Amino acid sequence: MLAGTVVHGAVELGDAEVGGELSFEDSRVGAVFARRVCVGGDVQLAGAAFGEVAGVSLDLRGARVGGGVLGENEVRIGVTAEGSLLLADARVGGALCLRQSRLGAVSADRVRLVGDLDATEARLTLSLVGASVGGSLVLGAAEADALALDRVRVAGHVHLAFALVRSGVSLVDARVGGDLRASCAELHDFIGTRARVTGDVDLGQLRVEDVVCLSAADVGGVLDLSGADLAGALDLSAARIAGELKMGDLAAQGTVDLSGAAVRCRVDLRGAHLGARLDACGLVTWELRLAVEDPPRGRVDLRDARCATLRDNGFLWGARGGVELTGFGYRRLEPRLEDRVAVRRRLSQLRSATDRFTPDAYDRLADVLRLDGRESEAAAVLVEKQRLRYAERARSAGWAGPVVTAWSSLLLSLTGYGYRLGRGVAYLLAVASLVALLLF
Repeated sequence: MLAGTVVHGAVELGDAEVGGELSFEDSRVGAVFARRVCVGGDVQLAGAAFGEVAGVSLDLRGARVGGGVLGENEVRIGVTAEGSLLLADARVGGALCLRQSRLGAVSADRVRLVGDLDATEARLTLSLVGASVGGSLVLGAAEADALALDRVRVAGHVHLAFALVRSGVSLVDARVGGDLRASCAELHDFIGTRARVTGDVDLGQLRVEDVVCLSAADVGGVLDLSGADLAGALDLSAARIAGELKMGDLAAQGTVDLSGAAVRCRVDLRGAHLGARLDACGLVTWELRLAVEDPPRGRVDLRDARCATLRDNGFLWGARGGVELTGFGYRRLEPRLEDRVAVRRRLSQLRSATDRFTPDAYDRLADVLRLDGRESEAAAVLVEKQRLRYAERARSAGWAGPVVTAWSSLLLSLTGYGYRLGRGVAYLLAVASLVALLLF
């Protein structure tokens, strides 16, 4: 028991064995060196203030603690340390509680915790690379220079809501058994490549100075980026999301990459502001909502994407870099094209948004209209497809271009390229009647 003790130098406990608890409550100690210490009960740190010796305040590397490492009690909350807190390879049978603590670097790589790691409202730099947390990892409203959580295993939730992390959060290859919540946090970047989260990922109202990368991530619930403000890119390439991908009112200044992603429910970009390219090449989802807030400033790439329902607005088709539709498939269009005027408007959007002729975009639109029982409008779409096809051939035919154009005009006027055979029959009957009158 070193509670209330003042030690100007260091306390040496390396390889010591303590059957009960080890207490530094309300103490003032230069530093504690306790590598491989074995403590049967708790390590009590509430109200303690540690200086530093050779940059270290508390060295518990390789320690075995039967209880928890507790920075609070009924009277005091928080620990102060000028140097580093070292917990690498330690085994803690309870919780690691550092709420409202003021610490330097906390290095807890490969630590094994049975309980929670709670650093709510703490100020620290945390490294948990390869660590295992049997409870939840709670860093709500924390202020950190960096959070290195690569390969961490958390059985419960990870809470980063309202946190401020100056050098970003890294969750590469992390495994989270519950939810991952970082709503309203302010980060430099957020890297979660190949992370697996059993529950939801809540990044709503997130503010990021650089990139958010969740490429090849696996989310068992909803991924929510509603209202997030991203100064850089968003990378969700090859991600697997079992619920919904919410990006309503998202503001992304960099590229939004959804290429190869699979979203079971819907991808919702309603009201989103896209400051650069939207890459959804190979995206697979049930419903794709692209009713963006204003025209995207880059290219929209929907090549080989698949969805059951497409919901868009006119702003999408005004993308500055155009819209790539080769291989894009959908079965229903919302809002529905109610009349010929709406169909003509859609055809105009297709012509203006695509910088090269994309025949399957017209075939897909015609199929949607047929499924809706709109045979005449579907025929109009296919007629437009053939007209553009001949126009493309005329441009590439060189000196024979006028001949191709004339032939196209003849087919269009007589039979509508075969889609309006009634017109051709009428012309034929009219010619036959005229010939009969002249002969007889």
